[in-house]
Amino acid sequence: MTEDKEKIIAHLYCKLKHELRVYAARFCPEEAEDIVHQAFVNGYEHILAGRNESEQRSYLYSTVKNLCLNFLRDARPVYTETPPELMTEFVVVDTHDYMHELIDRLPRRERTILELALEGYSTKEIAEQIKMEYNTVRHYKKEAYTKIRQALKNEI
Repeated sequence: MTEDKEKIIAHLYCKLKHELRVYAARFCPEEAEDIVHQAFVNGYEHILAGRNESEQRSYLYSTVKNLCLNFLRDARPVYTETPPELMTEFVVVDTHDYMHELIDRLPRRERTILELALEGYSTKEIAEQIKMEYNTVRHYKKEAYTKIRQALKNEI
């Protein structure tokens, strides 16, 4: 049951995080991302009790607005301790989004080959599907992984 709850929260987070960050940034640009995370933490039980997505969305917008106003009023963070399992979901979603940003930056051929590889196709299947030599596909795939590794290395 806990796994289902986490999936509900993760799905809602994926769907609403960008628009909630934009909304929060109107009040607190530097704190927007943290405030959105905190809204999900604060409202964990209420979000799960929501009857429909519209009610959940409305609750989250109100929570984000109130957290922003509290932050501005107190001029200090309004965070509480985040449960580890929820923080893990945030990290997974953010990492997933970042990886897709890196993949989107790759040249077209490398991006296409890497996307097919991530879908589970073997190098041989990719070569057949895009009508390219096996060794050429291996080369592009290796280049794509090298560029992503380098970008991640530069981030750390």
